[in-house]
Amino acid sequence: MKPPFKKKTLAVVIDRTFALVHATPISVGASRQKIRKQGPFKLPSISPDHHYFCHILGGVLELIAELPDFSDDSKIAVMSDYGGEHSDAHYSTYSFLFVALNKNGPFQTHMQELRRKHKILDRYSEFKYKDLKYGPRSRALPEYLQLIDSFIHGAVVTVVIDKSIGSVFGTTKSEGHAAIARQLEGGDFGSWPGHVGEKVMRVLHILAAFTAALTYDQQRLLWYSDTDQINDDAKDRSFAHVQKLFERIGAMYMTHGFDVLGFGKSFSEKGYLDDLLSVPDLAAGMLQDLLAARDSGTEIPGGEEKLAVLKWLATPAKFLSKIHLRIAPKEDGTYEGQVLTLEPKW
Repeated sequence: MKPPFKKKTLAVVIDRTFALVHATPISVGASRQKIRKQGPFKLPSISPDHHYFCHILGGVLELIAELPDFSDDSKIAVMSDYGGEHSDAHYSTYSFLFVALNKNGPFQTHMQELRRKHKILDRYSEFKYKDLKYGPRSRALPEYLQLIDSFIHGAVVTVVIDKSIGSVFGTTKSEGHAAIARQLEGGDFGSWPGHVGEKVMRVLHILAAFTAALTYDQQRLLWYSDTDQINDDAKDRSFAHVQKLFERIGAMYMTHGFDVLGFGKSFSEKGYLDDLLSVPDLAAGMLQDLLAARDSGTEIPGGEEKLAVLKWLATPAKFLSKIHLRIAPKEDGTYEGQVLTLEPKW
């Protein structure tokens, strides 16, 4: 394995009617003024001896028609959110918002105005998918979604993995989880229960693959996540182990380095980054409900708020790419990657 990519590390402690699913990419339009760059996107560092999951991620990247062009930007932030851990969920979701952070000033300014207008006094309280009915945030939601599309230059990438795939790192869940636990502990990355180890490995591989395709040499990168079991400090592991592991996995995908590589997780006292953190939460929640409704032949539960999020996720935006991926099982016991297209009927 190659040595970790070079960087300076900074631990940031900010511690309804609808048709789905074609294995074809969304095309939003021609790239102008370095808003987007054209695919296919190849990761030259992936070699035949890399794990099957690496090749799946590399394969779906080659199917994506466009990604945001960050070549003129110096600071990139990634916000992440994960879902599908409740017992009746059929999918696990991993959602990431990549954003040109040095262009984020107008979004912040408009968000402050939006919160004053709707009297959302808790300044940075998130627009949580599971709590869209709350009066002020419910009334502000359509405007919030419009601000996302109008003032964020980036991409929201959501990967759903069928829960029938017990492990993407082994032929069975027990085999994959046991191997992950051994590898992480043997590599001095802490002691992880198998299912949590599986989750952190999925998150970091997806994050690393898209970071490789989106970022450039010597940019500053910040990964900011809600507090979760993968970044929580436990008895025999810590958030520092996750940072170290990301450096190692990143070297499997990236051929460039970073000026600064920062890591942060949300505290109970929120900051301006939490207005961005709501974006992957909304995308992950909606895609989970969307696939579940398609499977069951039922309507998506919820009212006008859910419909507003659905329309937002399915409607192309000028500055924000919306990418939806699925890892699905195959009849031979393996799995494949798909790029999902959302086709609105309104």
